[in-house]
Amino acid sequence: MKAARPTTIAEETLEFKAFWEIWRPIMHKNDGRGAARDEFFRHVEIRGANPQDIVDGARWYVRTGGNGEYKLHAQTWLNRRAYEDGCEQERAFQARLAETAAKRTAHPPKPIIQPEQAKEDREAIARRVYERLGMTAPSEVH
Repeated sequence: MKAARPTTIAEETLEFKAFWEIWRPIMHKNDGRGAARDEFFRHVEIRGANPQDIVDGARWYVRTGGNGEYKLHAQTWLNRRAYEDGCEQERAFQARLAETAAKRTAHPPKPIIQPEQAKEDREAIARRVYERLGMTAPSEVH
């Protein structure tokens, strides 16, 4: 027996909740959660869509500004199956971010020279310069 489709917020799956959290900042004032929920589960149950594809596709749609000034309702966006292309683009974007982050951590930062060490280094350099010039360093005159 097939599980009943969620009809309340308390019954929603984690995937739908993630989708709605992503979609909420760009939603219309009349973009209904209930209609979006029904459409989300229709795509998952009947069309066999992967819920993670829908979440990743929505993330890409929101990140890229959607259709500019012509924002879609969640239900319309789902019916267009825009998530099918958007999910691949989002995953490619996330892979590039991970690659960039890995490159940054592959080369550890140069060690910071402590002030005492820097002073010693400056004095040693100054002594060598004075020695090359055949002079006595001012720090050694005392």
